[in-house]
Amino acid sequence: MFRFFRNKESKPDLQQLDCLYRQTVSQLPVNEQIAYCTRLIDRTNYQLQQPCPKKDSKCLKELLLAAIAEIDKLELIRQVS
Repeated sequence: MFRFFRNKESKPDLQQLDCLYRQTVSQLPVNEQIAYCTRLIDRTNYQLQQPCPKKDSKCLKELLLAAIAEIDKLELIRQVS
């Protein structure tokens, strides 16, 4: 009779998860921001391949998704410019 819709949890963006990105890298040109995100993805993938506690794994996956989303956003900005 009634349908309940769950709101998807809003995923934090990279600026909320990475203090260095928020304070420094976000002020750099778009190409440098993309390069930082790419290196962050590589490091995070490497860390995920290593044995780690489940809670750390969740945080790393969240960071990985945020970095991928940030690259997508920056690619759009670069195309418009």
